[in-house]
Amino acid sequence: MSERTSIGPTPGDGPASEHGVAEPRPSEQLLLAGQKIAALGSWEVDLRSGVMIATPQLRRLFGWVPSHAPTLASMAFAVHPDDRTRLEDWLAHAEAGEPAAAGCVFRVVRAHGDVTYLHTRGTVALVEDGMPAKLAGTVQDVTDLVAEEQNLRDDARVDRGMFEHATWGIFQTTENGHYLAANPALARMYGYASPEELLAGLTDIGRQLYVDPRRRDEFVRLMKEKGAVSGFESQIYRRDGVAIWISESCREVRTALGRLLYYEGTVEEITRRKRAEEELKVAKEQAEAANTAKSSFLANMSHELRTPLNVVVGFAEILQGELFGPLGDARYRDYAANIAASAKHLLGVINNILDLAKIEAGQLALDEQEVDIGNIVAISARLVADAARHGGLALEVFGPESEIAVRADPTKLKQILLNLLSNAIKFTPAGKRVTLSARRANGGAVELRVADQGIGMTAEEAVTALQPFHQIDNRLTRRYEGTGLGLTVTKSLVELHGGRLTIESVPGEGTIVTATLPPWLVIQRAAGTP
Repeated sequence: MSERTSIGPTPGDGPASEHGVAEPRPSEQLLLAGQKIAALGSWEVDLRSGVMIATPQLRRLFGWVPSHAPTLASMAFAVHPDDRTRLEDWLAHAEAGEPAAAGCVFRVVRAHGDVTYLHTRGTVALVEDGMPAKLAGTVQDVTDLVAEEQNLRDDARVDRGMFEHATWGIFQTTENGHYLAANPALARMYGYASPEELLAGLTDIGRQLYVDPRRRDEFVRLMKEKGAVSGFESQIYRRDGVAIWISESCREVRTALGRLLYYEGTVEEITRRKRAEEELKVAKEQAEAANTAKSSFLANMSHELRTPLNVVVGFAEILQGELFGPLGDARYRDYAANIAASAKHLLGVINNILDLAKIEAGQLALDEQEVDIGNIVAISARLVADAARHGGLALEVFGPESEIAVRADPTKLKQILLNLLSNAIKFTPAGKRVTLSARRANGGAVELRVADQGIGMTAEEAVTALQPFHQIDNRLTRRYEGTGLGLTVTKSLVELHGGRLTIESVPGEGTIVTATLPPWLVIQRAAGTP
C-alpha cells in the first residue's frame, strides 16, 4: 500500500514569463534536469476535475507532442494492448486509495512503433473528508533494466543447461569435504544413479572418495596457496569399490569481502590414459633393458671375435711376406693377401660394432690431448691414399691455412676422418675426385670436411644413412660392402666432442660431409708462444 500524503502548494507558481506562463523556479529547473537525466517523468491527476499535469520528460516517454493534453485515458491508450489491463487495474486501486507499493511495469508503443518499458509508482492525496483528491506518480524508462534481467535469465538457463548436460563432471564442495552440488555426469562417473544419490552418499570426500586420503589434504593445501588447481590427478573409489583415476580443476569462490563460500570445478576420468601411460612406461623399461642386453652382447661378441681375427691377420701377413721362406706357388701369396684383406675388413666391422655398443652404453671415454689438426689431416690422407689410387680417384688435401690446435682424442679424430674418407672413396666412381679440407669457421669452430663426386643421396636418404645398420638402398648392400655403421659411429664420435655432423648431398652429383668441432675445444695461444 502506498503512503498517503496531503497535497501542498502546486509547484511552478513563480514569476510569470513574457508569455504569461509561470517560469520554473531554479530548484524546479534542477529537478526537471534530473528527471531528464534519469529518464524519469512525473504526473498528477485531480480526481475531482480530471485535470492531469505532466512534466516534459513524461511527455517524451509517452511520445506526446507538447500540445497534447494528457489524461488517464490517453495514458492507458498508449500502453501495449497486452499490458493495458494490468495498468488499468493498478490505476483503479490507486483511485480507490490503494496503489500497489511495487508499482506497475508496462510497455508503451510510441508513434513510430518502437516499444519502451516503463515503471510507474503513485501516491494518493486526501482531502479533509478522507476522500482521495489527487493521484500523483512517477514513470521511469526501465527498458535497459528489463533487457538486462532477460539476459541474466537467459544466461542462467544456459548455465543450467551446461551443468545438466555437460559430459564432464561439475561440482561445488565445502572446504572441509562436503558436496553442495553435482551434475549428472559426475554422478555417473562416480557410480551413482543421480546427483541426489551422490550428495546423500558422499558426505566426507577425503575419507570416502580418495584411495589415498592424503590427496584431499594436498588438494586443500594447493587451493589455499594458489586459489585454484588444474589437472590435479588422483585415484578414487567408485561407488562399487572399483578404483579409477580422475583429473580435477577447481577454483575458490569468495564474497566481495574475501570470505570463502565454496570450491567449484570440473572432473575428468583419465583411467584409460593412466593405464596407457603405465603400459608405455613398462614397454620403455623393457626396451631399455633389451637395448642394454643387446649392447652387452655386441661388446662381448666383438671382443671374442677381435682376438682370433688379429691372429688371422698376423699369420696371413707372414705368409704374404714369405718371412720364413718362399711359398713356392705364387697363388699362395694371392690367397694370403685375400685372407689378410678380408680379415682386416671383418676386423673393421667388429671394431665399429664394439664402438657403437660402447657409445650406446655410455662407456666410450675420450682420451683428450692437444691435437694438431693439420697433422691429423695429413696422416688420415696418407692412410687412404693407396685405396684412392686403386679406385682411380684423385685425392685432394687442403690443410688449415694456419696452425690449429684442439683439445680432443687424436685416435677418435683420426677415426672420424678415416670413416668419412673411406665412405667417399667407396661411393665415388673412377675418374672422379675426393677432397679433404680443414679450416676455422665463423665463430671460431673448426670444420673438417670431406667432399666427393659420388652417387649422392636425397635428404631423406641422408637421414637414413645416419641410423645404425641402415643403408639407403638394399641394392647398395650388394654393390658396396658395409654394415651401415660407419656414419652412425662417426656422428656419435663427433657429438662426444660436443660437435655436430652435417650432410649436404645431391643424387648423381656427390656428397659433402662436415664434422664441426665447437670453438671451446680450440687451444688459444698468446702471441709469440710456440
